[in-house]
Amino acid sequence: MSMLMQISDLAIKRGERVLLSGLDCIFHVGEVVVVLGPNGAGKSSLLLALAGLIPYSGSIALHGKKLSGLSRAEHARRIAWQGELPPTEFGLTVEQRLRLAAEMTGMDITEAAISMDITALLEKALGKLSSGERQRVELAALMLRDTPVWLLDEPTAHLDLKHQVQCLNMFRRQAKQGRAIITVLHDLQQAASIADRVIIIDGRGGVEYGKAEYMLDIARLSCLFDTPLLRQGKAILPDYGEVD
Repeated sequence: MSMLMQISDLAIKRGERVLLSGLDCIFHVGEVVVVLGPNGAGKSSLLLALAGLIPYSGSIALHGKKLSGLSRAEHARRIAWQGELPPTEFGLTVEQRLRLAAEMTGMDITEAAISMDITALLEKALGKLSSGERQRVELAALMLRDTPVWLLDEPTAHLDLKHQVQCLNMFRRQAKQGRAIITVLHDLQQAASIADRVIIIDGRGGVEYGKAEYMLDIARLSCLFDTPLLRQGKAILPDYGEVD
């Protein structure tokens, strides 16, 4: 399995607080890596560091070349980061947004629009869309950038159930086509359905990385989220106890 990105002894701080330290991991072609942890643990900060957008200590290398040594153009061709929805005050339509994303690659927007179920929205202004529709537009734009590494921060957060399923299936297809996808998720069912490997950030400066079948252990996750969980078949569920 071909290596895309290697992280060695990575540490990230917010002010004086250490969010995580000592992270060593390798991201391979064809893998989906899910980042889990409680609110404020540092999941988004990890993605920002991997995208080269915030300071960190340690080493991040892409195809054997340190991230710090890449030009912005080289970086943009290799790593795509999607966080919060971008502003809409520029007055773009959906089609214009997609064509803007495809400028560097020359890719046809049709397949991406179909994949994210936004063909009927192409003539609409971005500012007229719901949050879920906007999210699907940005996921289609990500496809059109055609980078080997995707970093996604809660990509299913605004989506309804149908489009959550479509989104996760798209990630798996894209991974099989030669990408490494690193995504923050809060839904444990979604994580279990697509993760090959998992990064757990505990909110106290600790971080773990390993195969999904090992990391998605009920005892481990119950401790991570400080709430009892149980497994029903393949499902990981909160133990709500008795309801009066």
